[in-house]
Amino acid sequence: MNLQIGTIIKNLRMQNKTTQDQLATFLGVTPQAISRWESGAGYPDIELLPTIAAFFSVSTDELLGVNLPAREKRRAEVYAEMTRLGDYFVEHQEEALPFARQALAEFPSDIKVQVNLADVLCQTYMWEEAPDMNALKEAERIYQTVIQNAEDADFKNGVIESLAALYKQGFKNDYLTEATVAQLPKIKYSREVVKASLANLYDNNAVIHHKQELIETLVSLLENTLRNYIAYDLPNDPEHWDEKIAMLRKLIELYYFIYGDNLLFYHYRVAGIYRYIATYQVAQGKVDETLTTLETMCDHIIAHCNARHGERYTSPFTDRLIYQEVNEDWHEPTEHNYAYEIVTYKLTQDRYDPIREEPRFKAVEARLREIMY
Repeated sequence: MNLQIGTIIKNLRMQNKTTQDQLATFLGVTPQAISRWESGAGYPDIELLPTIAAFFSVSTDELLGVNLPAREKRRAEVYAEMTRLGDYFVEHQEEALPFARQALAEFPSDIKVQVNLADVLCQTYMWEEAPDMNALKEAERIYQTVIQNAEDADFKNGVIESLAALYKQGFKNDYLTEATVAQLPKIKYSREVVKASLANLYDNNAVIHHKQELIETLVSLLENTLRNYIAYDLPNDPEHWDEKIAMLRKLIELYYFIYGDNLLFYHYRVAGIYRYIATYQVAQGKVDETLTTLETMCDHIIAHCNARHGERYTSPFTDRLIYQEVNEDWHEPTEHNYAYEIVTYKLTQDRYDPIREEPRFKAVEARLREIMY
């Protein structure tokens, strides 16, 4: 028997975010037996190998260390396709659900694949006037099971957020929404806040870095909350539009104050704020102002597309931070960029019909088309 089988079982269990207790219950053995296998102090009975392999959706050869790289390559391909389909879900809605079910059939114990199916069910049915409640209840069951069993706190909290959104939008149940949200920690207990509050326990470089991480997190949350509050919660009648525009411009100033002239990723956010401003201006019939705002939006989109991961921000509040590389917790859409989204979904809106034939409007579209993919 392959002496690495214990390591392989442990790796499979960790990849699928499964506890020793859960695996032991499925196999009808004790958690201590699982622990012995993983430490190399013992091996599972040969009769258990097919059951263990079935639990992790691998062959017995893979469980014994044969062709395991091929299995992990396939898993990575599934993850990449899940991301691609999710980034622009509207375009891929018809293929997303069949793929999600197929992926779960291949990797039934993979917690990411499970959650992906729940996410796709929600995206497909949650926003309909008369949603398919059987599909939403299936998503609910998946989310609840993952929340109960997930060991990774970040992953678990993300699923709690998704379940809360399902209860709010799909089930229209404020009680369940609030009860679910209550499972999340308060912002005062987030890692960024706690690291910053324990600053004197770190060396000086770490102190500054932790505090700048906290600044970045708080500013991002504040801007997003304020932008939505301005757009959707404050009175939305013509007499308030100039006031809203002024408020949105203050948010742009906030980004420059916090990040300096080199906005890098946050060119994306600033471009979005300019797009909001343009919606009010075009509704006011301010043609020149709208076109100028859209041109500035375009400048920021281009700047965002030209920004490189690894570059540093220039403000003293964030100069220890970089435009981070893509990793497990951070990715940007790979199939299309923000320019594509603006050209395809935003500038096509009826609100821009009064200025659609303006040369400057056409020039904005042309500039974005040059860089979109």
